[in-house]
Amino acid sequence: MKTIRITSYVAALLVLGGCGQMRTPSASDVVAACAGCHTFGEAGAMLSGPNLYGIVGEKAGTRSGFAYSSAMRDSGVVWTPEALDAFLQAPAKFMPGNRMAFFGEVDAARRASIIEYMQAPARTPDQQN
Repeated sequence: MKTIRITSYVAALLVLGGCGQMRTPSASDVVAACAGCHTFGEAGAMLSGPNLYGIVGEKAGTRSGFAYSSAMRDSGVVWTPEALDAFLQAPAKFMPGNRMAFFGEVDAARRASIIEYMQAPARTPDQQN
């Protein structure tokens, strides 16, 4: 049974990876993991996390319509690409007491993709994620 499962897994990786080459995930692929809690479109809904459209340059915890933790509201952080990178790497370390249920992204390239996606041109409501 293990041999069959491993072989199937390897075959799937080869197909998904382009005949043996692992593909680099696009920014939208990386952000898909965030979409369970966040939307990214201009008119995106607040989910268990706030909508992140246009968040770069804003002060943390100030967006109306979302109940932020006091740690987020009182942090004084402005969401620059550098602040986002540090937060996404280790949210609890960067901002102790925040309520984001995410341990962090250790891969710098994946964090950069997320930040790049967050800075992309406006998205319409049908392109929220």
